[in-house]
Amino acid sequence: MWQTAGMRLSVNRLFAALPDAITAAVFLTAWIDPSLPGPAAIKNLMLTMLMEFLVVHSSGFYAGIAAANVSRIARVALLAGLSLFYVIFIGAFAAVFDSSWPIFAFAWLFVCRFFHLWMRPGPAARETDSQLALWAISVATYVLGGLATVMLPLPALGITTEVIAAMHLPGSGEWIDRPYTVLAFGTLYFAVQAYAKYKLAAGAPKPTAANQYAT
Repeated sequence: MWQTAGMRLSVNRLFAALPDAITAAVFLTAWIDPSLPGPAAIKNLMLTMLMEFLVVHSSGFYAGIAAANVSRIARVALLAGLSLFYVIFIGAFAAVFDSSWPIFAFAWLFVCRFFHLWMRPGPAARETDSQLALWAISVATYVLGGLATVMLPLPALGITTEVIAAMHLPGSGEWIDRPYTVLAFGTLYFAVQAYAKYKLAAGAPKPTAANQYAT
């Protein structure tokens, strides 16, 4: 019985980390062999990291609302209002870039943010603690990861000058001049998120001795 429960827990933990692990793998693939996703997809990945900043920003508010000592109606109203604000903001972002990608990216990243809770439902207090812990990890990883990938001498791998020219990136800056830094950033950031969610998913209740001998 313990072995079965342990296997089920391990599978749940793996699935909790899966969305972020997939995202990290996509960034790593684009960094190693950009011909697979193509120049346009790499531009979208760069935009994805900007969208993740908004997701991290919003998740702190969502966790705060979930922990607030208010009625269910008030909590739903606050969550709905906050969601509407971000939907409008993302819609404006998509209009400025003349692309629907910000909408899809935000939706995917939002799923990544809360997927581990769907895989490991539990008491509201524990879920709130989990969200606050993940938010703190996300903020630290985003800030430190962004600084590290800009300051460290990273290899360009498959991002050659020809690939950069084919991307037709406007303006200037670290991400524009060395776009592989943002791909390294995404690889590192989402790998850390996957690991954090795998560890947080370990908070599910463990089988008791009574359950062991129930069958």
